[in-house]
Amino acid sequence: MRHEHGGNIYSNKCDIDFSANINPIGMGIEIKEAFFNSFDMSACYPDPECRELKKLVSEKENVSAENIICSNGAAELIFAVCFAMKPRKALIAAPCFAEYEQALSSVGCETEKYILDEKNGFAFDNGFISAIRNGIDIVFFTNPNNPTGNICDSGYVESIAAKCADCGATAVFDECFIDFVENGEKFTAKKYLNYGNMIILKAFTKFYAMPGLRLGYGMFSDYKTALKVRSCMQTWNVSAPAQAAGIAALNIKGLEERTLEYIGREKEYLLKNMEILAEKVYGHSANFIFFRESENFGKKMLERGILIRSCRNYYSLNDKYYRIAVRTHNENLKLIKAWKDIKVNG
Repeated sequence: MRHEHGGNIYSNKCDIDFSANINPIGMGIEIKEAFFNSFDMSACYPDPECRELKKLVSEKENVSAENIICSNGAAELIFAVCFAMKPRKALIAAPCFAEYEQALSSVGCETEKYILDEKNGFAFDNGFISAIRNGIDIVFFTNPNNPTGNICDSGYVESIAAKCADCGATAVFDECFIDFVENGEKFTAKKYLNYGNMIILKAFTKFYAMPGLRLGYGMFSDYKTALKVRSCMQTWNVSAPAQAAGIAALNIKGLEERTLEYIGREKEYLLKNMEILAEKVYGHSANFIFFRESENFGKKMLERGILIRSCRNYYSLNDKYYRIAVRTHNENLKLIKAWKDIKVNG
């Protein structure tokens, strides 16, 4: 498996980056001001407990602050959970975020993959729940899934939580894109945090458009598990600028409504055109769209200054699967124009 990710503008010269799923509204001025104002604080060690940030996360998510850990992006927590739990056998879906298997492999864990069927639009089915059984120590589940863009309803999420509890498996729910989903609170696993040993991962990266600052958090079903995972992380893992930016982000008013309205409108425009242009369009519940095209489609887009996400490195996918973010209207116009040009001129 190649551990590639979107947003690699350092290896791919481009004018527009559609490969990283970042809020098209961009980083708010409040976040930028907080970042600049935090420079003087960088002469001191940051708060190792992220107290003020954690308090605001607690209020936003309605989860006890003592059951929350702030991190250097959600990826840090994925590795910390594996180091702390030391699972022997894990269950993941395929395709899904590559970091799960990388983190599991780093602790010598055997990973079982449940292959999502292309004929079913890569949707989750009851087979995944049946695959959760005695002997499985940890289950990673992404909702909405990345890269397929499919989302599972509350009943399905509860079934995973209940099955993991029955089997004594740790359930890790990755909800890093759920804030981009209309009525996302209907799909979150938070209401099932009292089911066995559960962890929910979230990030500031995407929704608040601050991937370079690296900030995420985890919500745990109990304090002891949170402490155990925290003990496997660096003491000062979240910088002072990142904490300041996160605090400012959580104080922005009305961003959720503006973001969902903007993405809904722009996604409608993209899908209307993609239904004609793409070989096949799959999931698009969040701020990105998963689709199939020709094997050299990504290369042709890059020749036109547009970087899209090839999904060739995801287990069970090949060079014909791609993912694009929903970006600004002008950028989306340029993407569709380039796509039409490829169809005509190759």
